Amino acid sequence: MKKLVIASLAFMLFMPQLNGQSKDEAAIKADIIKTWKDAAQRKIDKSLFDSDNVTSAYSTGGLWEHETGDELAKKIVGGPNTFVLTPYHMTVRFVGSKKDVAYTSYYLVGNIMRGEIVIVPNYRTRISQVSEKRGGKWVTVANHASPLFGGSGIRFE
Repeated sequence: MKKLVIASLAFMLFMPQLNGQSKDEAAIKADIIKTWKDAAQRKIDKSLFDSDNVTSAYSTGGLWEHETGDELAKKIVGGPNTFVLTPYHMTVRFVGSKKDVAYTSYYLVGNIMRGEIVIVPNYRTRISQVSEKRGGKWVTVANHASPLFGGSGIRFE
């Protein structure tokens, strides 16, 4: 009986790895899903972004942008447009000697709205995102978005 209990506990502890997903990978994916669900509701968890500097590039062109987490959050939910987007096909790769840096790529699909009007229908973009693990939590430090087709890009304003 004791062996059965130990085996059951071991199985439960390692279950995320059995389906090919570590706890960290699951946490990153959950944060991304939450971010975009929240964005559709015009809210955002700013603690998911580096408070001092997030390096970003967007499909609208221009150079790298360096902004605080607050500035990035405001850009996503503080402008006139609402991003009603869903992430798909997320892959996470851990790098660094401590595996405390993650490169995540995924697609965002949906609509960009202004009020009740769809201003960018069937929006599709590729996202590359870099996160660092700090104090047990994953924080986005860089991202890049580029459209899959049409070049319409993200419209913040």
